[in-house]
Amino acid sequence: QGRMTRISTAAKVGLFAAVTLVAAIFIYRFVSKRAAGDDGYVVWALLPDATGIAKHSQVRVAGIPVGQIEGIKLQDGKARVDIRIKPEVALYEDAAVAKVASSLLGEYFLSLARGTEGKTQLEDGDQIKNVIDAATTDEILKDVSEIAKDVKKVTAALARSIGSDKGEQNLKDTLQNL
Repeated sequence: QGRMTRISTAAKVGLFAAVTLVAAIFIYRFVSKRAAGDDGYVVWALLPDATGIAKHSQVRVAGIPVGQIEGIKLQDGKARVDIRIKPEVALYEDAAVAKVASSLLGEYFLSLARGTEGKTQLEDGDQIKNVIDAATTDEILKDVSEIAKDVKKVTAALARSIGSDKGEQNLKDTLQNL
């Protein structure tokens, strides 16, 4: 009798584990299909740098999610990004794509400009040819460094011209003449 109870308890636990596993697989497949969005059409773009964007990242038009990144791979030394767009969102031949920072932590999303209505509409498999290359943090820091060097030069020149008693007197004379 005691052995029979142990087997039935073990059988119950095993059956519960099997049912849980089947339910987990079903839920995963359902959610991943919903996330992947099997409807819509796929367009692609060649980006110089895909750092910070990942598969299933959002793609937005005017801040509104209109699709997601379906895949990223290397093509001709650039990042080919395949983008699945919702079927109700039309893109045109002069559409543009840009990588935009979504946070200071290095996360990005793709922002699309739909293009000019009335031009040829993009279809499944077409390329978005207009890629807007946003400035990276390194480029901004380099520019700030160059500006700081120029400011130092101007400050030094100003100190030389009015830093002496004669320069100060010349400045006073100029101001009086005004």
